[in-house]
Amino acid sequence: MMGVLTFLWIWMLPLFVMGFLLSVPAFVVGLPLCLSVSVTLQYWQHGQIITQHPLRRIISHIPWHEWFPCNTITIEKTCVVAVHPHGLLCCGALAGIHFVPGSTTVFCIAPLLFYVPILGWCMRILGCVPAQRDIMLQCLRSGHSLIVVPGGVPELVLAEQRNDRKWFERSGFIHIANEANVPIQAVFVKGECSTFTMAEAPFLRTRVHWSWKTNIPMVLPLFIGWYGTWLPKRVALTLITQHIRAHGKNEYYRNLKQFTSLI
Repeated sequence: MMGVLTFLWIWMLPLFVMGFLLSVPAFVVGLPLCLSVSVTLQYWQHGQIITQHPLRRIISHIPWHEWFPCNTITIEKTCVVAVHPHGLLCCGALAGIHFVPGSTTVFCIAPLLFYVPILGWCMRILGCVPAQRDIMLQCLRSGHSLIVVPGGVPELVLAEQRNDRKWFERSGFIHIANEANVPIQAVFVKGECSTFTMAEAPFLRTRVHWSWKTNIPMVLPLFIGWYGTWLPKRVALTLITQHIRAHGKNEYYRNLKQFTSLI
């Protein structure tokens, strides 16, 4: 199941686009249909925040954290939960925070993922919202803790190096937390970048830059998980957390580096 979800999450939309460009009949018909459904759902569901859907409760009772294993973190008050690093699938954030029994967190993801056929249509009922300023502020002002993975798509590219401390520094979530007057709970996931072995490619800095500009991961579509499958490797993950107050990017990442320096 996790392998299928990995495939859908990362490659389904690019495959539909490539199939359409190559005039494969199924994709020529399927891409416009899927985009029509996606656009319609985004229009109808804009601003909706769903934290207690039955499907999410069912998924949350699956002990995902035991696969790695990893510890879990309970978010007790409204805050921005900033998880570092991104890795390929944000395994620590998903298994250790979002999909645990009783969690009511909202997971902030790239808007493009909502247009992925099948999985994208289920994102909202799984407690996800697009990474858009108005919706993020709405979540916090409604009392929902918001999980963000600040490095986003560019940090996915950096995961090739299998170094948990290679971060793509962004500051938008800091401004949102300050505007909503909520603290930032930083979470460092030790071992996140070891859950998959990704093929390394040249021109890393250039690819990171254009991944940031386009929000499309500029990586080779080759990654190896558990025994060569799309399942994440069973490596121990350790989630370590600390509240950080910061007025800007430099202050936040300086505190983050101090917080993780001895881990």
